[in-house]
Amino acid sequence: MIRTEIEIIVNRKNDIDLIKKNIVDSKIQFPVYFMEYEFHYQIRLESDCEEWDLDTIILESFSEYEFITDLEKGRKEIRLQISRYQSELSTDGWGRPIENPLNETKYLIKKSTSKPERFSPRVKVLFHAEERNYYINVVGGIRKQTGELGFLLLSDFKSENDSFENAIKDRFYRSPIDAFKFGYYKMQDIVNQDFEKFISFQKKELTKLHKIPRKIVRNFIDSCNKSDFEGIWKNLDENVIFEKRIHYEAKESIEGLEKVKEYFLSQNQELLGKYFKIRSSWNIQLPIIEIGLKYYSSSTENDLNKILEYRRITFVIKNDKIIRIIENK
Repeated sequence: MIRTEIEIIVNRKNDIDLIKKNIVDSKIQFPVYFMEYEFHYQIRLESDCEEWDLDTIILESFSEYEFITDLEKGRKEIRLQISRYQSELSTDGWGRPIENPLNETKYLIKKSTSKPERFSPRVKVLFHAEERNYYINVVGGIRKQTGELGFLLLSDFKSENDSFENAIKDRFYRSPIDAFKFGYYKMQDIVNQDFEKFISFQKKELTKLHKIPRKIVRNFIDSCNKSDFEGIWKNLDENVIFEKRIHYEAKESIEGLEKVKEYFLSQNQELLGKYFKIRSSWNIQLPIIEIGLKYYSSSTENDLNKILEYRRITFVIKNDKIIRIIENK
């Protein structure tokens, strides 16, 4: 048998006699407990049914009130609350666990006067970090065939206006909020078109912005492949820093153009004559550019034992000069 625990909190103590009468009128066939506290009464009982009739009888006594399960925004007096609880271990008459055992609370509050919520026609839309304004404009209208009053959505989503000439007449709305909600979906077509143009423009601007730094990196790698020292030097800043890392652990650091030149002219360098090929995946977050390189371990074209190898190089570029090179193996 399913047992339902019912608890009623009466927040106005002078309501207790009326609630007691409601319970009597409900003909509940189980003991009902009344406990008095300083500011409220608590009523408890256990029943083999949910006793829904009790809610109906209470509402008949409080005609200006209604039961809600979710408290609205703002503070309202809760005149009474009623909770029902069934254990998750409850079973039906056949011993099977019941689905969705009750666990709810309803609040008796004064009925709200139905007022449509006002809204701003302006809708802010973010295109990355750029904020743009769009508008969902709604105007009053009348259906000529029936004389029915209603509302129309305007086709202008770029500015705030109330020109009836821009009304979309293929759909008639009963309330401004209905038109506003539908306007959100209608507006998305315009916004998506603008966003595509925005992205296209951003890509073009990035391409312009990346053009010179990419050229500097390519010239540096080409010069290394050709062992063209003058080509290497012209891309380097006077205070350039060269770092060599193995598995991202720093092994060597050289500071200053003259010291870096000495390194490239030494037997320790590992960037000249490798015939590097820049892989397609550039990671550009200016002023940082990271590229992947592939090359064969042997420079002999007919060497059958040559192995394809990879490494990564990170460049930091400032004022069209390389100020830092990090070689990762």
